[in-house]
Amino acid sequence: GLNYLVEHGAPTSQGIRFCSDSRQQSNFYVHGLATIALCEALAMTQDVRLRPAAEGAVQFIAANQHSQGGWRYFPGQPGDTSVVAWQVMGLKSAQFSRVTVSAKVMKGIESFLQSVQSDRGSRYAYLPRERDRPRPSMTAAGLLCRMYLGWRENSIGIKSGVRYLDELGPSRDDMYYNYYATQVLHHWGGEEWDRWNAVMREHLVRTQRQDGHAAGSWDVTDPHGGPGGRLYMTTLAITTLEVYYRHLPLYNRDLIELPLEGDPTGLESP
Repeated sequence: GLNYLVEHGAPTSQGIRFCSDSRQQSNFYVHGLATIALCEALAMTQDVRLRPAAEGAVQFIAANQHSQGGWRYFPGQPGDTSVVAWQVMGLKSAQFSRVTVSAKVMKGIESFLQSVQSDRGSRYAYLPRERDRPRPSMTAAGLLCRMYLGWRENSIGIKSGVRYLDELGPSRDDMYYNYYATQVLHHWGGEEWDRWNAVMREHLVRTQRQDGHAAGSWDVTDPHGGPGGRLYMTTLAITTLEVYYRHLPLYNRDLIELPLEGDPTGLESP
């Protein structure tokens, strides 16, 4: 799989592109996911053969950041929170693997998140023009981005956002929301994580297919799952169940050097 990714990256003047050059809605989703895979593999293995592809993928993300700080389906579009979150995860994976990420890029992401946030950074919308209509899935994605960008656990936005997700609890049919919210609650820890994990884990184990050609997979119930199908649902379920093994809680130990200190937007509690 890693060899396939390396071989199918397309060198460009802006870095290495891991998506088609057509105007497909999946383009920057694909590129963000490929960046995560390459950078996590580089961090775990230190295989020097992966570094050029990982660095090129990060360069392509940086080169195609919109002036308002985000990304969407293809270069030149203003951002949406969903696509932005995948680029943020790719960039943080890059930092773990010692691939350089520009502070300017990270500051741009903060600017974009400010354009979609409400309630002092505790709720997030899909697009800036929908700022007054935050969504649970985008709130979870936005909070995870804020955590990776340096917001501390005493931030008003983080505390209020975690409380909101805790009250909502896991969804029975929106795995995209569950994927992001599980990471947020895992990084937060405490009773909120214990409550979330008990319900989320039981739901995923119970709903996994046990027989037939689809054994081991999950049926499509997610409102976003039509184009991705069973593979989409199954990968989200697996990575949600693997959160204990893939991520150490950010608020439990000093794990990474953050490009921005504290709460850059001034929303942090005194």
